[in-house]
Amino acid sequence: MQSIGQMAESSLKQQDLLERARALIPQWKERAFEPEQLRRVPDETVRELIASQLNRITVPKRFGGLDVEFALFLDVAFELARGCGSSGWCYALWGIHNWWVGYYSPEAQEEVFAGGPDVLISTANFVGQSRAEPVPGGYRLSGHWQFSTGCDHACWIILTGNTPAGPVGMLVPRSDFKILHETWFVSGLQGTGSKDVVAEDAFVPAHRTLANRDSPGWSPAEYHGQRRYSVPMRALIAWDLVAPGIGIAQSAVDEFAARLYGTSGRARSAESPVVQVKLAESCAEIDAALALMHKDVEDAQAKGERGETISALDMARYSRDKAYATKLSVQAVNRLFDLAGGHALYSSDPLQRIHRDVQAAGHRDTLVFDFAGQQYGRAMLGLDPSGVVLRAPS
Repeated sequence: MQSIGQMAESSLKQQDLLERARALIPQWKERAFEPEQLRRVPDETVRELIASQLNRITVPKRFGGLDVEFALFLDVAFELARGCGSSGWCYALWGIHNWWVGYYSPEAQEEVFAGGPDVLISTANFVGQSRAEPVPGGYRLSGHWQFSTGCDHACWIILTGNTPAGPVGMLVPRSDFKILHETWFVSGLQGTGSKDVVAEDAFVPAHRTLANRDSPGWSPAEYHGQRRYSVPMRALIAWDLVAPGIGIAQSAVDEFAARLYGTSGRARSAESPVVQVKLAESCAEIDAALALMHKDVEDAQAKGERGETISALDMARYSRDKAYATKLSVQAVNRLFDLAGGHALYSSDPLQRIHRDVQAAGHRDTLVFDFAGQQYGRAMLGLDPSGVVLRAPS
């Protein structure tokens, strides 16, 4: 248990990291259209991120990561997405993968972080086609995957390999996969560079595979000594998608308020009661989304620390809240965009980019409330939404 002095020191460290994130917002906002033109995060943005050490928040502390709360990573993703939705999204995905690798075997982790804590890791779990043939010592992996966010800057990638026994996560180095650069042409989050990747007959040793993310067969919590590893992965996964989505919504509030601040004399001015009420409602939705996120993340980790079962109802509630927080974020932006007038339609206007980005952020099946809400409703009515009761890994 931390002493009062340790808690105060940790709080100061976390505040310093938040301030580093906020300090990046102005320049990321200024170049926010550049990622769209490049269809990836600019090199300069990546250099600024690495220099800030914010990417180390989710790296296991034994490999040079920062020993701070997992929730801080989500707060940083929120802040960075206020500057640039695509760049904040990539930060969040790279960050969750740093944590994700901590569930793989210690030998695999040693390989990934052999060059230090500043490695960037992508994933590609949407399988177009995949074949992982068992061979002595591991697998031979070939396939084609979609939606590999931030892959242009990634040194490693986690690919889903279809084995005879079922899907398996496989850590693959940059030398063993190829990016298909002409595949990411989309309406929103254009700068994430979430392109297709392919691998052909890549050897993946058995120690770089993970068959069951929620029960890896060993104790990551004991190995790392961090409570973020005391829970099944699915308890925390996908908040990395929600947090930048909320940040994108906050950027709409920032932009909308800045352009109307102190104005008067027109229907769409600071003096308009309609503007005031609409702005207040969007702000309340963002605050509610953040509150849900923090509540669930703390609840899951506290249960993991106590060794309590994370029930099917708990997991359904977490999924419900992730989707609902995303729904609130989309609603908050839509409301302000609808009120912004004709100028918001110009391709050079930040609000239309923000509007496109938040729509893209909500286009994940796991974040669609009609799907996640159904799972929770089934659990509340005594039906098993997943057929599995999840327990903290041991």
